[in-house]
Amino acid sequence: MTRTMIIPALLAVMLAPSCAISADANAANELQKKVANFKTQDGVEIVGDYFPPTGRAISPVAVLLHMYRSDRSAWSPLVKPLHEAGFAVLAIDMRGHGDSTKPETLNLATRVNDRDAKLFNNMYKDVDAAIEWARKQPNTDPKKLVLIGASVGCSIAIDTMSRDKTVNAIVCMTPGTNYLGVDSTEHIAKTDTRPILLLATEDERAATDTLASSVENATGEIVGPGRAHGTRMFGVIDGIEKKIVTFVREQVNKPSTE
Repeated sequence: MTRTMIIPALLAVMLAPSCAISADANAANELQKKVANFKTQDGVEIVGDYFPPTGRAISPVAVLLHMYRSDRSAWSPLVKPLHEAGFAVLAIDMRGHGDSTKPETLNLATRVNDRDAKLFNNMYKDVDAAIEWARKQPNTDPKKLVLIGASVGCSIAIDTMSRDKTVNAIVCMTPGTNYLGVDSTEHIAKTDTRPILLLATEDERAATDTLASSVENATGEIVGPGRAHGTRMFGVIDGIEKKIVTFVREQVNKPSTE
């Protein structure tokens, strides 16, 4: 009798995260979406999913950067909450991932598997091109831009912010200090006063603690016990989507200091 009662309960707990993610993914798929195609300055063909503003509202832009050996679909649980908060959303496949593998002569997918540090250190060019493309879309506000990254996507977000002074804020889900040869300790020091939210679970807090303590504009937050890495927090950490959306919405709604 005890075993019969426990097994369904365990199944409910085990299935709940995947069901939640599936529901959120379906919600994202119901939004108006178009495939984005553009080239970087070094000729890589980037593919993304773009969710444009609704109506004639002038909207801030959120660019989403996935984990190592992941792709843009990992952001499905966050797309609808961001869109409902008024953001135009662009989730891209970074070079060597998903559909962003051309030109074939560059062997991008192979270099990802080989963990080629030069390739990862050039990924900021993917984000530069994404930002340029997004800002050309109708009804987007070129002065309101946020980046949201997961795992090595955090590293690329921090690197991009260090180079591009127009990025208002970033959120990092499980950042590292040196993922795949991208030195975030060096890059975060060049982000001046713009706000950075670093999120991690307890077992992976070391890098968040290090980065948050290195600059005044970064805030580290431990969002749960155990290990839920990057976009795997979705469906596992309660309220993580709301936390991210609330932070980026507050940043783009701050009065201009210009």
